[in-house]
Amino acid sequence: MADAYASCSVCGHVFWDPDIDKHGNRVKCPSCGELARTYYVSVSLSASARVDVTSSVSVVLVAKPGIEAQFDIERKIDGKTIIECSGLIGQKFAEFFHKYPDELKIMDRRKFEELVAELFGGFGYDVELTKQTRDGGRDIIAVKREEVQVKYLIECKRPDPGGYVGVRPVRELLGVRQDEGATKAILATTAYFSKDAKLLFERHPWILELKEYDDLKRWIDLYMRIKGAN
Repeated sequence: MADAYASCSVCGHVFWDPDIDKHGNRVKCPSCGELARTYYVSVSLSASARVDVTSSVSVVLVAKPGIEAQFDIERKIDGKTIIECSGLIGQKFAEFFHKYPDELKIMDRRKFEELVAELFGGFGYDVELTKQTRDGGRDIIAVKREEVQVKYLIECKRPDPGGYVGVRPVRELLGVRQDEGATKAILATTAYFSKDAKLLFERHPWILELKEYDDLKRWIDLYMRIKGAN
């Protein structure tokens, strides 16, 4: 189907080709090994559709031209509102990478940004995840207003397996922090930083943080403790 595609419901990997094998069985996600899917199907305004699903599949119907859907955020289903359910989805997302941290190294890059945003939201920050088309040099803005006000600019880098982050994006992020007057710039990666990048950090420890793979695991551990998850 030209106007349909599937994504992994766990890690967000997109299947632009059919996600079934020659026997008609759903294939495991190459990124996380899960079978859960979300299918996106475009339909016309005059079309009627019937979709049969299992418990591991969800379907999003995208009407052409666009249609807005409205939800009652106060209505409770199984004792929870849609907002509360959304929070649980974000927590389950973090729980997966707590259980399988090596999957961080191959996860979808946008999903990595969403994961870091979820973590900082769990840490008590007001979080803004910037648009993918942005040209601002940061992926996430995290703000906390308590004893003092702080504003962090966070850039997320998920290099190809075996890769690393050099000094250039670190310099660029420092420049964005200066331009926006933020408290600190944070560059988080699923890999590691070059020697030059670390030397730059050592010269600016109060306005710059570099977080590598092991630091991400500690972030996730902290998030899980805050959430009281096992």
